[in-house]
Amino acid sequence: MDLLHSNGVLIIQHLQRDYRAYQDFLNFMSHVGDPRNIFSFYFPLWFQLNQVVGTKMIWVAVIGDWFNLIFKWNCCGRSI
Repeated sequence: MDLLHSNGVLIIQHLQRDYRAYQDFLNFMSHVGDPRNIFSFYFPLWFQLNQVVGTKMIWVAVIGDWFNLIFKWNCCGRSI
C-alpha cells in the first residue's frame, strides 16, 4: 500500500511541475467533470434529449461516486 501511495505522490508532483502551463485548462475540465454537474445539469439535459443515454449517464455517475466513497473509506484503514 505504501508503494501505491508513494507512486501517487510522484505522479501528482510530476503533474504539478511539468503541466503548470495547462493549469487553467485542467481546472476548467475539473469543474466541467464535477459529479454535481452530472446530477444537476448533464443528466436532466441528456434525459430530455435521449432517455437511454440519460439513464446510462446517471447510473455511471452513481456507481462511480459509490466506488469513490468505498475506495476512500477503505484507504483510511477501515474495512468493509
